[in-house]
Amino acid sequence: MQTLYDHWLQVRKGALIPNRRDIDPVAIWTVLPFVWMCDYIAESGRFRFRLAGEEMNMFHHRNLVGTYLDETFPEVQQDHVIAKYRRAIETPAILYVRGAIHAKTHPYLRGERLLLPLLDQSEAPTIIVGATVSHMGAGTGVRTGATGQKLDTPPTCETIEFPLSP
Repeated sequence: MQTLYDHWLQVRKGALIPNRRDIDPVAIWTVLPFVWMCDYIAESGRFRFRLAGEEMNMFHHRNLVGTYLDETFPEVQQDHVIAKYRRAIETPAILYVRGAIHAKTHPYLRGERLLLPLLDQSEAPTIIVGATVSHMGAGTGVRTGATGQKLDTPPTCETIEFPLSP
């Protein structure tokens, strides 16, 4: 994640947010399997995957390109997760999430996620580039309560938000 973040900072060139065209895959080749990119579709209020690295596709058990972000999360988590993505482009802000990594394919997994806003060709912040790294084996089992009952709620996560200002 540090590689992606460092590259994002470098290509800003003094601007608040870099342009999507400035992201160089060669410069971040070591983290590309974990990198994804989503476009915000204003008409529907949804995010659509433009790019997804192989680790992301394996994690979600499918090729994410062209699918909508909300299709990858359990319904109970969708509003909460989508709100974070919207803050990344509307505030704009850098978001770092650690703890629960919500996904339909792995509801109890822990990991880290980084969200970085990007400008589109019209210079509007409508794109997010990010990386997600799961920590397999760290909280991947079904959670149980003190009496052994299955808990339906996934583990919690901590979100650190860095608003960007001129």
